Amino acid sequence: MHRSCFKLLRLAMTFVLFAALPLRAQEKKTDRPTVLVVVGAEGAEEYGEIFHEAAANWRKAASIGEANFREIGLEKDRIDDREQLEKALAELSGEKGSAPLWLVLIGHGTYDGRTSKFNVRGPDFTDADLADWLKKIERPVAVINTASASGAFIGTLSGKNRVVITATKSAFEVFYARFGEYFARAIGGLPEADVDNDDQVSLLEAFLYSADQVAKFYESEGRLASEHSMIDDNGDQLGTRPDWFEGVRAAKSAKEGSQPDGEFAHQWVLVPNALERQLSTEQKSRRDELELQLRDLVRKREKMGDDAYYAAIEPLLLEIARIYDSVTPESAAKAKVAPKKEGESAPVPAVKPGGESGS
Repeated sequence: MHRSCFKLLRLAMTFVLFAALPLRAQEKKTDRPTVLVVVGAEGAEEYGEIFHEAAANWRKAASIGEANFREIGLEKDRIDDREQLEKALAELSGEKGSAPLWLVLIGHGTYDGRTSKFNVRGPDFTDADLADWLKKIERPVAVINTASASGAFIGTLSGKNRVVITATKSAFEVFYARFGEYFARAIGGLPEADVDNDDQVSLLEAFLYSADQVAKFYESEGRLASEHSMIDDNGDQLGTRPDWFEGVRAAKSAKEGSQPDGEFAHQWVLVPNALERQLSTEQKSRRDELELQLRDLVRKREKMGDDAYYAAIEPLLLEIARIYDSVTPESAAKAKVAPKKEGESAPVPAVKPGGESGS
């Protein structure tokens, strides 16, 4: 066999091996992610129950994932939720570290023809308000707005090192959105939402699962869908629809030549699998950076030519290999985490040997 064929086979096997490893992880206790949930004004009792259940699911997932957790909007007799959120984000802006911030908005949104708002007790806040409050936060940020009329938040909040998810594609979809109900169930590690079978559910996978469940709901009810979710994580302010994805890969982009949405979001996991828990914050951050570089090279392969392509990916693959070499399946299997409370959740399963991954 020709020497170049051996090289091709070796690199292909190496790529397959590390593509089978999971993507995103949880941070060590010294640098935990923060989950900040804002529960909006319920408007009606039936919505209040749904919002409280969604908040409880996020609280549970954050506990299992060992994330810092804070919620706004559930304390009785308070009407200063906007002020509380602004203060909380100001406090977070002073914290150092690379652990991400998950900002979750559960509730109703409105649009008056000019301005999109998220409804809270007391004065509401707009997408522009939130963009201003987030300016000083240097860590990665994910904003998951599960409210109606949330689509405008993508154009306003989109940026570098950010994931923005909305329940609607525009501010004109003003009816109650069910997207957040499904999302809150999926993010804790719902098996049905685990597209790539790596025993964890990424932010992207939760988005795709929830969008699919919303579509099935309207279809089963024989109703015209009044909500269409969007995701943006490449900073182009345009977003991508769920039906543009094939598995966890975006088959289309809203802007020609731009990096596809979803790759960064697929590296976010609130409840990581056992193997991921063994990696340090620095290792995970570097691994994620390398994997994004690999995907970019895959897209450029045709223009680069095979020789240049293989020369470029080999050092990246070797560095990823060194990162994973510090973790063995045996040690990861011992990292199963017990539930915080009785009946809260089953232990996080270890990575299945030889399991598939979409990375």
